[in-house]
Amino acid sequence: MSTPDPANPEQQPPPPQYYGQPPYAPYGAYPPPYGYPYPPPKPVNGMAITAMILGIVGACNPIGVLGLIFGLIAKRQMAERNEGGDGFATAGIVLGWIGVASIVFWIGYVLFFATVFGTAFEQLEDLPTDDPTWDYSVLTPAGVA
Repeated sequence: MSTPDPANPEQQPPPPQYYGQPPYAPYGAYPPPYGYPYPPPKPVNGMAITAMILGIVGACNPIGVLGLIFGLIAKRQMAERNEGGDGFATAGIVLGWIGVASIVFWIGYVLFFATVFGTAFEQLEDLPTDDPTWDYSVLTPAGVA
């Protein structure tokens, strides 16, 4: 490769193209301070926080139903008042439904075992209380006849 002749412009490489740099701000024009262009944050709805707390506390007991109720009320209030806390309310609603499911499960559990043991105890009606061969000494304390 040969060195281009500076006297011949056809042999010179084309000048680099600059695509332009944004102009600098004039002296004294500073950007706005940090946080200036953003609106202030929305206030968080208190019912939403209450719904989440009740949902956490009552995830496996009847208090969870209150988390569900408070969460639904909070969603409606946030829409009316333009407040924040949507995630808190959603957490309260979800945990409230988990509480409702656990209540249904425990009621079914108790009813099932009451039915099973109820039929088992009904079959024990024919205890040998009148049988003279039944040894009651096993059931009574020593010295009591």
